[in-house]
Amino acid sequence: MTFSSLVVAITLTISYTATSSVVIDDTFSVDLIHRDSVDSPFYDRSMSFAQRMGHALQRSFINAKQFRSNINGSTYQADAIPDHGEFLLNISYGNPSQKVLAIADTGSDLSWMQCKPCTKCYKHTAPLFDPKSSSTYQPIDCESETCKAMTVATNCSATKKCGFLSLYADGSVSMGTVSTETITLGDRVLPNIVFGCSFTNDGVFQPTWGGIVGLGGGDYSLVSQIRTLVPGKFSYCLIPYPLTNEFSNKSSKMIFGDFDFGPNVVTTPLVQKIPKTYYHVTFEGLSVGNKRICISDDLNSTKPLLKGNMIVDSGTTLTMLPPKLYDEFESAIKEAINVRTIKDPQKVLNLCYRSAKVTKMPNVTMHFDGADVELSRDNVFVTVSKHIMCFGFLSSSGLAVMGNIAQLNHLIGFDLENNVLSFKSTDCERL
Repeated sequence: MTFSSLVVAITLTISYTATSSVVIDDTFSVDLIHRDSVDSPFYDRSMSFAQRMGHALQRSFINAKQFRSNINGSTYQADAIPDHGEFLLNISYGNPSQKVLAIADTGSDLSWMQCKPCTKCYKHTAPLFDPKSSSTYQPIDCESETCKAMTVATNCSATKKCGFLSLYADGSVSMGTVSTETITLGDRVLPNIVFGCSFTNDGVFQPTWGGIVGLGGGDYSLVSQIRTLVPGKFSYCLIPYPLTNEFSNKSSKMIFGDFDFGPNVVTTPLVQKIPKTYYHVTFEGLSVGNKRICISDDLNSTKPLLKGNMIVDSGTTLTMLPPKLYDEFESAIKEAINVRTIKDPQKVLNLCYRSAKVTKMPNVTMHFDGADVELSRDNVFVTVSKHIMCFGFLSSSGLAVMGNIAQLNHLIGFDLENNVLSFKSTDCERL
């Protein structure tokens, strides 16, 4: 691979070990840890692989509610707090710096963490961040353009500082002050990053959870803010899940900046919508062998295909499809495989097989505007126990979502400067 500019390489650890930060030439790397990794505070050694995978699939059902569109399809309601994300990021705030392990959330823009003095906070196992102890902490004025541009609710405090309020449908709440601070990723220091210093939190928060790192497409996500340091492009390549209860030291990669995809890459437009948080593409349908199933068949065929009708989200496990399209897709897969189905031991998914019995797999392709993305067996089915695999797709009446199972072993690039999403089939372990 070649690098034409400063590149930030972030190593994502999906259920694998590795915690050190590394600086290599013009890149720096940190770990983004899967929530079920042995390095994650959510890891439960008493759970089997099958139980952990079952919980990940259940989180996809919860995430399905998070992308519910209104009639015009332009706004979304978050029905659950974002601790259902799949990845955790080690990040340090302040000078002197304090490390925080937070949810890396592609469905959020504003990063936030618990701060002192906390008037009402959930129990936190790590020390709270003290802004008074940091020489680089600076609250933002409520009359500033930054405060007015926030995608979360804001208000003006008695001291004329920019307050923020994040409300969730389950009753959870986070309130605090929008501020700027120096953050550290690996050995790279990034000054003047906008984040939320939260002084009041209540609801279903985990004691080991340090906050959020917003990786969405909005102006004040971490991804957007570091565009002053690197080109507005980032890519990642996700390694398939391990098939045993033990974890290896292999890791996935996320790269910020220019990256040479080489040949055999396909591209589709990123469709900007309000809010800009989510990464929208136009999904046209799927093929199973020679049978093409169009999404227009799921809608009123007299209406044009809705642009930006799918979100690409690394934080959701399953791929969510409109009900009629899902039913036709599942039927086509069953017909092509043509062996006896069994029940999901976790009672989550509908279509399951004994892995050894599936000796033939049809060619499966997802069709986007201008891009055909071929899916492997690992993209279509997820191993839920030692001998059982289940269909990695979900029927949902909300907005369609391409989840991380469908993205495994694909190099996926987000070009925010030219609004283009790239796909390339890749052995991510060798990248």
